[in-house]
Amino acid sequence: MLDAARQSLPDLLVRPSAFFEENRPAETLPIAIGLVVVLAIVLVVAVFLLGSMLAGAVEGTVTVDNPDRPPEPFCNGVGAAMETVDGCDEPETIERDAGELVQDAVTDYVGYALLSPFFMWVLGGIVLFGVSRLANGDPSLSGTFALAGWAALPELVRVLVGLATLQYVLSDLTITDHENAPAVLESALAPAEPILVGATLLVTLWQWHLLTGGLEVDADLSRAAAAVATGVPLGLLLVFSL
Repeated sequence: MLDAARQSLPDLLVRPSAFFEENRPAETLPIAIGLVVVLAIVLVVAVFLLGSMLAGAVEGTVTVDNPDRPPEPFCNGVGAAMETVDGCDEPETIERDAGELVQDAVTDYVGYALLSPFFMWVLGGIVLFGVSRLANGDPSLSGTFALAGWAALPELVRVLVGLATLQYVLSDLTITDHENAPAVLESALAPAEPILVGATLLVTLWQWHLLTGGLEVDADLSRAAAAVATGVPLGLLLVFSL
């Protein structure tokens, strides 16, 4: 199956219906799951890279509470009168590198990056099965889940384009005014917004093209019916993502 899919890969890009006629969607489910796994890994790496990019753009230090010092009630008042609490001799605040704090904040989203592709895959499989039924098609559950997994391929391209764009924008950016950092970052990203929006539109069109061809085969739908069945949920997703 893998060799056959590789040989007919050009059809996936140009004529997805021909690709899925030769490689039935349900039979490509293992490959589709692999694409979802790859997307999850790439997103996790992307989060770490984004954190590193932002950390490199932010200079200076910020004053934060010292995590090694116990809360004030333990160091003053009744607690202090009873006995000396370890750590109360530590300073109340410390200076931390602002870039490190930004990187820590960004990497908090690693879990979301890891799980979101699998959530969207399951949701996509259910939606494709449902809309195919509504269009009087005869989809297979494994086939629609396979198609939802194949939709991860365009998403991989979008992630890579986004990372390349952010790297270009942030490479010459230096933020020293921490209070206005969000506004400075937003201003720096403004010129790149058309690129990111354009990538989102192209990826959505690619997914629509791919899924339409897939549903034609798996659900035995006409091209027009498959186009509407995939276009409605993708259109709604596009509206919410912009």
